[in-house]
Amino acid sequence: MGLKNPYLFNVLISIIQVGMTLLTKAAFNGGMKSFIFVFYRQMAGTIFLLLWVVMFERRSAAPLTLPVFFKIFALAFLGITLGVNLYGIALVYTSSSLVSVIYNCLPVSTFCFAVLLRKEKLNVRKIAGVAKLGGIAICMGGVATLAFFKGPILNPPFALHNAQYEPQRQHHVIPNFS
Repeated sequence: MGLKNPYLFNVLISIIQVGMTLLTKAAFNGGMKSFIFVFYRQMAGTIFLLLWVVMFERRSAAPLTLPVFFKIFALAFLGITLGVNLYGIALVYTSSSLVSVIYNCLPVSTFCFAVLLRKEKLNVRKIAGVAKLGGIAICMGGVATLAFFKGPILNPPFALHNAQYEPQRQHHVIPNFS
């Protein structure tokens, strides 16, 4: 059972995230503003984690210096708060399935930024690199499948099939008698 725990936790977290998305969409449809909901969500998370730290980590916690505090603030503001606010705005204007698709792009974008900033290495000659690319392909394949299935019909203006069904226009010259 010890080897299956990470997989079970991953499935459990995914189920909780889908439930949270549906609950959030229901709250927004009920009239709650997205920014207010995000504030309450962040406040509840802060209180929960603060109580957790006070109860279990009080004696082993390192002192919080001013530079560390500012780094935590910047990461929380740019990483979590901005992402959750954009998630809420997207949930107001689209469906919960499309928002879940966009939320599933987060690991791919994080990995791409980590590779660009040289915090992560991608070596396709090793099994770890192939696994990373496979995870990205599975994630983006699911995103593309749901986006094409639930998304709007694409009708590019330069497609050849549009010219076949366009009715022939006749050009008439209207005389000017003035």
